[in-house]
Amino acid sequence: MHAPTISTVVQQLKGAVTKQIGHSVWQKLFHDHIVRGDKDYAMIWEYIENNPAKWMDDCFYRE
Repeated sequence: MHAPTISTVVQQLKGAVTKQIGHSVWQKLFHDHIVRGDKDYAMIWEYIENNPAKWMDDCFYRE
Protein backbone atom coordinates (compact mmCIF):
# COMPACT_ATOMS: atom_id res chain seq x y z
CA MET A 1 0.00 0.00 0.00
CA HIS A 2 1.30 3.47 -0.86
CA ALA A 3 0.29 7.02 0.04
CA PRO A 4 -2.11 8.75 -2.38
CA THR A 5 -0.84 11.57 -4.55
CA ILE A 6 -2.16 15.11 -4.19
CA SER A 7 -3.90 14.69 -7.54
CA THR A 8 -5.74 11.61 -6.26
CA VAL A 9 -6.83 13.37 -3.07
CA VAL A 10 -8.09 16.41 -5.02
CA GLN A 11 -9.91 14.16 -7.51
CA GLN A 12 -11.63 12.24 -4.70
CA LEU A 13 -12.61 15.43 -2.86
CA LYS A 14 -14.06 16.99 -6.03
CA GLY A 15 -15.94 13.78 -6.80
CA ALA A 16 -17.44 13.50 -3.31
CA VAL A 17 -18.59 17.15 -3.27
CA THR A 18 -20.02 16.90 -6.80
CA LYS A 19 -21.94 13.75 -5.88
CA GLN A 20 -23.29 15.34 -2.69
CA ILE A 21 -24.58 18.53 -4.37
CA GLY A 22 -25.62 16.90 -7.63
CA HIS A 23 -23.52 18.92 -10.08
CA SER A 24 -19.93 20.01 -10.57
CA VAL A 25 -18.71 23.39 -9.34
CA TRP A 26 -15.02 22.73 -10.06
CA GLN A 27 -12.69 23.87 -12.77
CA LYS A 28 -11.36 20.93 -14.76
CA LEU A 29 -7.69 21.29 -13.86
CA PHE A 30 -5.57 22.84 -11.16
CA HIS A 31 -2.08 24.29 -11.16
CA ASP A 32 0.45 22.94 -8.74
CA HIS A 33 3.86 24.38 -8.05
CA ILE A 34 6.79 23.26 -5.92
CA VAL A 35 7.67 26.00 -3.45
CA ARG A 36 11.41 26.37 -3.77
CA GLY A 37 12.25 28.82 -1.01
CA ASP A 38 11.17 31.69 1.19
CA LYS A 39 10.97 34.21 -1.68
CA ASP A 40 8.83 31.82 -3.75
CA TYR A 41 6.59 31.16 -0.74
CA ALA A 42 6.15 34.90 -0.10
CA MET A 43 5.17 35.56 -3.73
CA ILE A 44 2.59 32.77 -3.70
CA TRP A 45 1.22 33.90 -0.34
CA GLU A 46 0.87 37.47 -1.61
CA TYR A 47 -0.98 36.24 -4.72
CA ILE A 48 -3.42 34.17 -2.65
CA GLU A 49 -3.92 36.98 -0.14
CA ASN A 50 -4.54 39.74 -2.71
CA ASN A 51 -6.30 37.85 -5.50
CA PRO A 52 -9.89 38.04 -4.11
CA ALA A 53 -9.68 41.85 -4.03
CA LYS A 54 -9.07 41.81 -7.81
CA TRP A 55 -12.19 39.75 -8.64
CA MET A 56 -14.28 42.73 -9.83
CA ASP A 57 -11.50 43.55 -12.36
CA ASP A 58 -11.48 39.98 -13.73
CA CYS A 59 -12.78 39.38 -17.26
CA PHE A 60 -15.15 36.69 -15.89
CA TYR A 61 -16.75 38.94 -13.26
CA ARG A 62 -20.41 39.80 -13.84
CA GLU A 63 -22.62 41.83 -11.50
